[in-house]
Amino acid sequence: MGRTEFKLVIFDCDGVLVDSEPIINRIFAETLTEAGFPITYREVTQKFIGKSLKTCLEMIEESYNKPLPENFMELCKEREIAPLQQELQPVSGIIEVLEQLTLPKCVASNSNHRHIQFVLKLTGLLHKFDGKIYSCYDVPRPKPFPDVYLHAAEQMNTNPEDCVVIEDSVPGVQAGYAAGMTVFGYAQHSDPNALTDAGAKIVFNDMRQLLQLL
Repeated sequence: MGRTEFKLVIFDCDGVLVDSEPIINRIFAETLTEAGFPITYREVTQKFIGKSLKTCLEMIEESYNKPLPENFMELCKEREIAPLQQELQPVSGIIEVLEQLTLPKCVASNSNHRHIQFVLKLTGLLHKFDGKIYSCYDVPRPKPFPDVYLHAAEQMNTNPEDCVVIEDSVPGVQAGYAAGMTVFGYAQHSDPNALTDAGAKIVFNDMRQLLQLL
């Protein structure tokens, strides 16, 4: 494992533990377009990565200057289920990392508990976290605010400065940095420069590198 200065590793969920974002973004773009809010997969990826669903929906309504259908969220969630069940994989290398990691660990995500439990269960990762899962729905504000990371540290009885956050999005990196934690940016599908600019101390491309970095 090498030298470590950390007492807790806090993982984001989507894009860090599970490779769910391509699936979710595809369904989101398709459902929005069908509802009269035309948008491409690429636009969804650029505009909304790392943001809470509530924030995304507010941005869309503001951008198009009209309200989304009342059942839009439910429709999206329903349409995600089958593709996630058929296609979802753990992030490459994360299983080995979690098996070898000796530091305490938890999850802190902008997704709700139902989604986090669902995707971690699908990929066989749920038992790795032993119920230590925290959502932005537990706190007043989502990432990029630090609330969910500070909440996770408090629940895990660890000082923020002793925590390392593993994030793949700019809002997530900003949240960890604002919480006074060290942030490692996972840039397999993200812009490494943007993660560095947001406050990531180290940026890496292969999840298997994480054990050496810690």
